[in-house]
Formats: sequence, C-alpha cells, structure tokens
Amino acid sequence: MFIRKLFLTAIYLLLSSSALAASAAPRYTLTFLPTGFEPGPYHPLNNTGRIAGTYQGRVAIFDRGGLHPVKSPPAVGNGINDRSDITGRVTGSNTAFAIIGGRFVDIHATLSSFYYTSDGEVINNRGSVAGVADPFADEAVRGFLYRQGRSELVPTLGGEFSFITGLNNLDGVVGWASNATGSVNDPNYHAILYRDGRLHDLGTLPGGLRSQAFDINDRWQIVGASETGTLKIGNPEHPFLFQNGKMTDLGTLGASSGRALAINNGGLVVGDTGRTDQLRVAFLYVSGKMLDLNDLTQVPAGWRLDTAQDINDIGQIVATACYGIGGACVPVRLDPVCPCNAGEAPPTPAPMPRHRAFHTKQ
Repeated sequence: MFIRKLFLTAIYLLLSSSALAASAAPRYTLTFLPTGFEPGPYHPLNNTGRIAGTYQGRVAIFDRGGLHPVKSPPAVGNGINDRSDITGRVTGSNTAFAIIGGRFVDIHATLSSFYYTSDGEVINNRGSVAGVADPFADEAVRGFLYRQGRSELVPTLGGEFSFITGLNNLDGVVGWASNATGSVNDPNYHAILYRDGRLHDLGTLPGGLRSQAFDINDRWQIVGASETGTLKIGNPEHPFLFQNGKMTDLGTLGASSGRALAINNGGLVVGDTGRTDQLRVAFLYVSGKMLDLNDLTQVPAGWRLDTAQDINDIGQIVATACYGIGGACVPVRLDPVCPCNAGEAPPTPAPMPRHRAFHTKQ
C-alpha cells in the first residue's frame, strides 16, 4: 500500500507540473496492439496490464508477452479481472459467458428465458459479471448483475430499459436507465448506480435531460457524460465526476462536448473531448485539470490519440489512435514512463456515499 501511495503521488506531481506543455518530455509511451485484435468495448484492462479482447473470432489476451488465445468456444472477449478471468459473448448463440478459474460459466442460463440474447460486459475480482440482456422483439434491453451463481436484473427509472457499462469490486454497478419522461421512441435517461438491490438516480448536469455513467471505482467515484442543454437534438454533453452525492462538470479542452469513460482507484480519469481545433482527442484528468494525452505521449507522426477508454491502477491506458483526418483508427496501449508495481493491492474502498435512491420492482 505504501509503494502504491508513493507511486500515485509521483504520478500526480509529474502530471501537474509546469512541464506539461506540448514541448515537454512525453510521459507515456505508445504500443500498437496486434492487427486484428479488438479490445472489449468498456473496461478491457486489468491491474496487471492485461487486455481482454477478440482475435480471429476467439477470445484472446494481450500483454507485454504478446497475444495469448483463451480456450473457449468462438466468442467475443469483453472484460477481464485481476486474476485474468474473462467475460464476453458466445458468438454462435449470442449469449453471455465467463471463464472463471479456467472454468466456463454459462451466465445466460441464469437469466429468464424471456431474454434470448445477452452479453457479459465487465467482471470484477469477486467473479461477479455485469452486462445486458436482450428480450424478444418490441421489448427493451435490461442490465443484469451475475453473482454467486444467479443473475438479477437492474431496474429502470420508470421507463423501459437499463444499460450497464461499469462494475467495481464491491458489486456496485453503473450505467444508465430510462425514466418516465420523453416518449417510447425518444426516451430520456439518467446515469444510475445499482447497489445491494437499490437503484440510485445520479441525475444530470444543470440543464440536461440525459446522462450516462461509464465507470465506477472502489471508492464509489463514478464518471460519465451528461447533457448540458435542454434541446434534445445536438445537445452538448460534458464529462462528469460523481462523488459524495454531487455531479461535477469536468469541462472540455475548448469544444462543446466530451465524455469521461474510466476512472481508476487513484482518481485518475480518462475519456475523450473536443478541442478548440474541433478535433476529438483523448484526455487525462488529474488534480482538477484536463490534459490532452497527445501532449503527454510519444505519438508517431501523423497519428492522434482520439479516445481513452480505460485506465488501471498503475496508470496504463487503453486508447484509440487515428491516422490523419478520416484515416484508420486502431487500438493502442499507453504505458507511463515510470517504475510500476502492478502487484500492489488497490486502496481500501471508501464507505458508500448517500445517493438519491429510486425504488422499483424488477
């Protein structure tokens, strides 16, 4: 724990120093992931630097030792925990599964037969899995949480659907759910936290009708994106940090919109935002300041970091790099230029703060 605290302190001091100008020494190195390897969509990176994904129709893991196939049926790999357990979707049946301790677990079988397809999105160190389940036609998608051999559906806020993208090691689930406003074809939705059978409405930034939560850490800090205007078409959305019952606008790098997609246990946030030149770029948010990751990374000539989708507790980042304007976009891993100890335990989780709860039947 002491080593981790020293490391996180060093990261904060390093990134908040005056040397963060574009001409300063890079703070991250960039590695292109193997051609054809697709990381999971939300949180494919664990605290040992391993990335879960799909390669040639099979689940695979990428780390410093290269690409490693995972023994499984033809499937899509989405999430990974610190023990390298995997969750995802079997491609033939389009059903959620996990590989826990080397054992294949049919998570879809724990859902009601009303749901004919499902997808495991994220898995935590307890072996719990969060994902989404699709019912038959004309019904809305629902989030689910699998733990201890059974699945429970994530309620809505009075609307038709719930969607899940984040899970911490205390089985706290985040995403978004529709409420009773709007219309069936154009519903409004709010960021949510689901914990111990209770659904919490996180609300929106001032003026917004819609918000989404993308990640949660073990200190109950939540990040996402919220609209900031009242017109539903073309509304700007800003990245937010939700903690201690309050949603804080993290701003942008000069444009109207951005999203916070991941947060680690040290409170470092990554995502994407518009820039003053109207290009979308990946950002790192630290010590109250949003930084362009392109200014901190050894990015090859002609390439731009477009989105940062995940960050682990040793500061590694999974991102997307794009060539030129309208060129190819590929996944990359960013490694901090520093000594890192991936084996340390994360900080002790903070108590769960009070949130506004919304009670509804499943």
